[in-house]
Amino acid sequence: MGLFDRLRGKKEPDVWEDAAKMAPRFYRDKDDDHPMGMFLLHEDRKTMLPRHPQTMYQVSDEAVFDWRLLLVSNEAGDLLATLDYFEALDLIEPDALATDASFVLTPPYTTADLLDLAARSYSAQ
Repeated sequence: MGLFDRLRGKKEPDVWEDAAKMAPRFYRDKDDDHPMGMFLLHEDRKTMLPRHPQTMYQVSDEAVFDWRLLLVSNEAGDLLATLDYFEALDLIEPDALATDASFVLTPPYTTADLLDLAARSYSAQ
């Protein structure tokens, strides 16, 4: 969009507008009962992932410090991998469509992209 378009009041498309903002799911660790937060990342949709979920969410007034990103394929109908959340953000950020102080906007990954993300992760399970 050029200068004249902006002067005429035309707006640039908002890249955040149709992005999914997923709520985390919470579980308790079987070994020591600490809470874990998990976000799901599916293929074929832009997703807003919070940079600091530990400051945004808690469980029964208990801080959550263990965060995971689950890579899920709707196409294959399967869980592809579980990653450490903060490591996953570091891997995703270079490909991000946009970032700000609070969120990273993922591109609409394909199943192959999600598998590649898992392959580059040290924490993939």
